[in-house]
Amino acid sequence: MDQVGDLVMFSTVARSGSLAQAAQALNISPSGVSRRLSRFEDRLGVRLFNRTTRTLSLTEPGVYLLERCDDILWAVEDAESTVSQLRQKPRGTLRVAASDAFSLIVLVPFLESFQAKFPELNVILVQGDGPIDLLGSNLDLAIRFELPSATSLIVKKLISDPWVICAAPEYLARYGPLTDPNQLGDHRCLAIHARGRTDNRWEFRDAENQPYHLEISSVISGIGLVNREAALAGLGVARLAHFLVRDRLASGELVQVLADHMPNDDRSIYAVYPERQYLPSKVRFFMDALSEFMKERSDDS
Repeated sequence: MDQVGDLVMFSTVARSGSLAQAAQALNISPSGVSRRLSRFEDRLGVRLFNRTTRTLSLTEPGVYLLERCDDILWAVEDAESTVSQLRQKPRGTLRVAASDAFSLIVLVPFLESFQAKFPELNVILVQGDGPIDLLGSNLDLAIRFELPSATSLIVKKLISDPWVICAAPEYLARYGPLTDPNQLGDHRCLAIHARGRTDNRWEFRDAENQPYHLEISSVISGIGLVNREAALAGLGVARLAHFLVRDRLASGELVQVLADHMPNDDRSIYAVYPERQYLPSKVRFFMDALSEFMKERSDDS
C-alpha cells in the first residue's frame, strides 16, 4: 500500500483539475490515474471528486483531505531532506560567532578533531561578545550564554555551565579559607567587566534554598580571561564560567569555594541559529559534534 504515493496522486489531480494533466505530470496514462484514484476512494470509503465527462471538482471530504495533504507531504519532504543531509559530509564555509574566551578555551581544541574529520568545511570564528545580528552579519551560528530575546531564532542547549567561585591555593593560604559568602567582604574579589558593565552582584542561596545577592567590592575588574589569569596569579577570588576554569580546577591550580552556597539556576551554553525550513548539514554536524565534545570534557572533569 503506497499511502504517500496515493496522496501525491490525489494532490496532483486536485490541483490540476484534470485527469489528463495529472497523468502527464505523474508520467502515467489517464486511465491509470482514474483506476488508482478509484482504488484510493474505495479504500477510504468516501468519494473525493465529483466527476462528469467535462468537469472534476472536490467533494467536501476531498477539500478536507487536500488541506491535510499539504502538511503531510511537506513533513515527508522535510524528513527525507534531513536524512539526505545527514548522509553528506559538510562542506563549504561555516561562520560562527563566539566570545574570545569560548573560542580559545573550547572551540580551538574542538576544531582540531572536528576539522580532521571534515576537512572540506572551512570554519570562520567571528568575535561574538554582546548583541549579534545573525542574519545581518551573515552568520550561520552563534554561541551564547543566555537565551536570545528574538523569537525568530532557534536555540539548542549545548551543555549546562554553572558559575564557579574559585581562587588559587596560594591566595587561600595567605588570606584564609572561604566557607560562607558573607566572608567575601574580607577578601579581594575579581569582578567581570564587559560591555561597559561591572558584574559585582553575586548570587547565592540561603539555608532554605532561597536565592539572594551580595554586592562585592572588586580590586580588579576585567573580562573572564583576565580574571582567570588574575586568580591564577593569586590576586583574588573570581566568579567564572565553568568552561573557563574546568582544566585549572582539575589540575589544582584553582580551588572551588562556596560550592554549597551556589544557586540552582540552570546557567547554560546555547547554540543559536536563524529559523529556516531546512537546517544546513554543516550547522547540524557542527552543533552535534560540539555538544558531544563538551559533554565528554565535562564527564572527564
